[in-house]
Amino acid sequence: MRKFTLLVAMFFATTLAFSQTTLTEAVDFTGTDIYGEEFNLFEILDGGQYVCIDFFFTT
Repeated sequence: MRKFTLLVAMFFATTLAFSQTTLTEAVDFTGTDIYGEEFNLFEILDGGQYVCIDFFFTT
């Protein structure tokens, strides 16, 4: 019974998970990398490339 409950919980956790926004609702922004080079989101997407945004920082 415990395994069945875990299976049902995993099923609902994966099927009910939604991303915060869809690609058509993306907001255009410009970011700067650690070398000072600026990147514009829509320019990269218009070039046919995929974008994975990882918000990570160091202090």
